[in-house]
Order: sequence, then structure tokens, then C-alpha cells
Amino acid sequence: MNACAQPGGAPSPLPRGHAARLRHYWRSQGWACHDNVDIDLLRWGLIVERPGAHVASCFTLTEAGRNALGDGLERNRRARNAHSEATEAVARHLASAGRLVFTELSVRTEHEGRWRSCKPDVFSLVRGLRADHLAPQVHEVKVRRADLLGELRGAKIERYRELAASIYLVIADGIAEPDEIPAAYGVALYAPDAGFRIARAAPIGDYTLETRHWMALAKATPFTSEPTTAQLSL
Repeated sequence: MNACAQPGGAPSPLPRGHAARLRHYWRSQGWACHDNVDIDLLRWGLIVERPGAHVASCFTLTEAGRNALGDGLERNRRARNAHSEATEAVARHLASAGRLVFTELSVRTEHEGRWRSCKPDVFSLVRGLRADHLAPQVHEVKVRRADLLGELRGAKIERYRELAASIYLVIADGIAEPDEIPAAYGVALYAPDAGFRIARAAPIGDYTLETRHWMALAKATPFTSEPTTAQLSL
């Protein structure tokens, strides 16, 4: 999604660095950085210089600046709600197919010689007893095009390769076309009215579930679409 100019000249949404600078001035004493970002914020009328002869140059937010922060907060809240809705829809679909599903798994993986903490949106595997029949999958959910492109540029999704036989990118309808996603990943689409559906199957690769993976699974709570009920002890 391209940024659109507001009446005051500021793009909406603000570029990431400009929004971060506004938040910095909101939270701090507002000591100026005196760089190009400050020039933009001044030109757009989002900050003003605080007068004072005996202090360093400081900036404070204008009403337009506070409104810009509020707009960004509201957009982020909507995106989080959309992400949560899509994640639950994927988890429900996989659970209904009989797979064991996790939506709050945190596991350490090794990628390019570095250890990283990974939190896939949805991890699932077959409920079976043979290690070679578990078919573990990762489904990574993206509801904003900028987040999708950032994921692909940074190749963060590759961190899941060691614990998943197949990796899917689940994209909200309209943010990208399936052929924009590299062939190494499967593609699924999600829309509130159409639900979850596969657009392109993921290639199946090798995987090795090691002790650290099993320990992470043992500590995680499986996803369930049924309400949790207390059991009576006799």
C-alpha cells in the first residue's frame, strides 16, 4: 500500500523512521537530532521547536503530530486484530483436519551458523507415532503487504526450515498474488468471508526434530477450538 499525503503534507502512514522519531519525542524530553527526519517532521507541521535560551534545542509534538501517532496506533491495532483472526482460522482448519496444532510455540533453531528464537504463527504436525510420518508444517500469516515483503527480503521464514517439512505463507486477500511468492513456499489465502484456502501446495523437504524441538513442544499448549473444561478427580 502506497502512502498518501495528508492535508498538511505528511504521508499517511508515516515512514517507519519518522513514526519512530515522533514516538521518541512523545516519550522523551524531545532533544533534537537535527537530521533529515527532523526537517521532514518540521516541514509537515508534526513538531515545533520548544523555546528556551538555557536548554538544548528541543522539539514537542503539535496537535497534528499527536493525531499522526494516534492514527498509526489505530492502524497497528487493526492489523493485529486481522492477524489474530487469520491465525485462528488457519489453526482451526488444520485442527479440523486432525493435525496437532500450536499457535504459541517458541523454539530455538540454527540458521547460517547462528541460533535464533523462532515463533511461527502456526506450527502443526500429524498425530502419529512414526517420526517420518509427522509431516510438520509452518504457516506464517501476513495481513499487510509491507510485512510480507519484509519477510521475504529478510528471509526470516527460512529459520523454520529445520523443523518443518513444508512452509506456507498465508496472505490476506488482495495484498499480493501467489506468483509473487517464491516457489520454495506454499501459498494460502485468507479472507473473512471466504476463509482459508490453498493457492499453491508447498514443496516437501527434509526436516529433523531434535531434542530442543520436542522440549519446546512439550512446554507449549496445543491449540484447541473447544472450550477448556475442568476435569473431576475421583
